[in-house]
Formats: sequence, C-alpha cells, structure tokens
Amino acid sequence: MQIILYGSLSRRLGKVLEINVDGQKSIKDILEDLSKKEPELKPDNPNILIFINDAEASLLGGLNYKPNNSDKIAVLPVAHGGSK
Repeated sequence: MQIILYGSLSRRLGKVLEINVDGQKSIKDILEDLSKKEPELKPDNPNILIFINDAEASLLGGLNYKPNNSDKIAVLPVAHGGSK
C-alpha cells in the first residue's frame, strides 16, 4: 500500500511510503508504528486528516480500517490560524 504524507508530516519519512500490509494491520496500528519516527503521526493527533482511496477515513471505518496493498492512504496536516 502507499502512504502519501503531505506538508510537515513528510520531513522525516519522505513523501511516499510503500508498506506491505495486505489487511493485517489497521490504520491505527500503522500510524502507531510510523509515529516512532514522526511523532505527528500518532493516531490520536487531532491535527491530521486521513483519506483512504480519496475518501475521508471515517466513511470507511476510521482508524480501524485494515488496508490492502492496493490502497492509497493520504495523511494531511491541518493548518490552524487565528485572528488578532
């Protein structure tokens, strides 16, 4: 499967990761493994959006979804701003 990391999330791991999972691990498990190298990828981080094959992850079971090797997972950081 491909994991595509956007913005600051790609600084330590690169933009595209190829991982062989074939339905054995959930998105949560995968993010927990990756967060050891990139702490922003912790599954409980409210500042990331996760898309599975171009659909928002919650539509497909959220972090419990077990991707196949043909899936593409996109992880985007959420930019916050404020006003003075």
